[in-house]
Amino acid sequence: MLREIYVDLNNVFLSLSDAIDLANPSIACHQMRCAYIVWQLGKTAKLSKERIKRLYMAALLHDIGAMTPKDKIRLHTFEESDILAHCLRGEVLFQSVPLLAPAAPLIRHHHRNWSDCEAPIGDPDVLDAQILHLADWVERLIRRDAFILSQMEVITTQIRTMEHTVFHPDVVELFIRTSDREEFWLDLSSTRLYGLLLRNGPLRSIETPFEDIASIARVIQKLIDFRSPFTATHSAGVAECAALLTEHFGYMETEVRLMRLAGHFHDLGKLIIPNAILEKPGKLTREEFQVMKQHTYFTYEVLNSIDRLERVAEWAAFHHEKLDGTGYPFRVRAEKINTGARIMAVADIFTALTEDRPYRAGMPLDKALGILKNQADNGKIEPRVVSLLGDHAKEISQQVKATQLESMRFYTEHFTDAVLAEHQVA
Repeated sequence: MLREIYVDLNNVFLSLSDAIDLANPSIACHQMRCAYIVWQLGKTAKLSKERIKRLYMAALLHDIGAMTPKDKIRLHTFEESDILAHCLRGEVLFQSVPLLAPAAPLIRHHHRNWSDCEAPIGDPDVLDAQILHLADWVERLIRRDAFILSQMEVITTQIRTMEHTVFHPDVVELFIRTSDREEFWLDLSSTRLYGLLLRNGPLRSIETPFEDIASIARVIQKLIDFRSPFTATHSAGVAECAALLTEHFGYMETEVRLMRLAGHFHDLGKLIIPNAILEKPGKLTREEFQVMKQHTYFTYEVLNSIDRLERVAEWAAFHHEKLDGTGYPFRVRAEKINTGARIMAVADIFTALTEDRPYRAGMPLDKALGILKNQADNGKIEPRVVSLLGDHAKEISQQVKATQLESMRFYTEHFTDAVLAEHQVA
């Protein structure tokens, strides 16, 4: 019998929001802080619990369409001229997940000024998008090198000057009424904000079934992969390869599903790696490789913070560890690397070798398997997994490529510059 898995939804959203904002200390917790603001404004406005939940989920992931660390920083510092592009990408990603789809209009319009709105403020989508827009502005106005209470008056004054043009007067009034307490600002800037939202936030104590988490993981996989044509379908391929190997190993369907989840998340930490390193076609310098080494550390830290995903954290994050202890970043040896992590390591190498990249064609199966066998013979990776892969290489390779083709189709249909330009005038 298939064992159903439930995970704390608030825990998942907070941890993934945190991961997206790890790109630079200057934007750390940006989305989480916005979520706190919309939650407080929603309560002041006496919105229904369901609307507040929708606003809160939208705020926690509202910048999901900003694909690179550079994009995120430019948005945060008001330097980005093409504001709409990340809103459109975010809208598409939200629409692809049933749980997130109701909040998709808020993502599309979270930078729309009131003067550009055609619908009345009484429209729930308009009001909620305006609340998120204001929250985003407030958070970006906060200086991280100055005490928060000394900034209250300056930020409030700035928001007042934007009334009627950027924000509807009702939304500005909501903010004024909500932010007149020092507690609001101290909570907002607190290093304990994650814990505060986890304990008391709108999604507290909501357990969600595995399929909701799996659908969110597929969105995060797209966020990881689509930021660069060099790795545009890599995580999709690794997830499929790892799941198929787990199935051939004879594991139950629950473990197969968890392994696919781990595959989608395995490069989560690459969200903080600059594209200049990810897209370098040649060998990385020592300094560049040191930067790259941190990605699996952050994959582990983020996933391990989600209750009941501890196994997934190891399977996902240990894919660069070696059985002889020469891997990175944890330098663990064979006795601390479980079978799931060994499967993921082989799946990652196999997918990387056989997939096409813009600067080179994928390697033929026999050559890729030869490299894997050599690593197994030298005590780096698990020989049983390599042998199993060899027995089913053609079948696995075909299914991996089909999965990657489907992922690339989604990218070309929704994420190319031409498609985004079409949507901007729609």
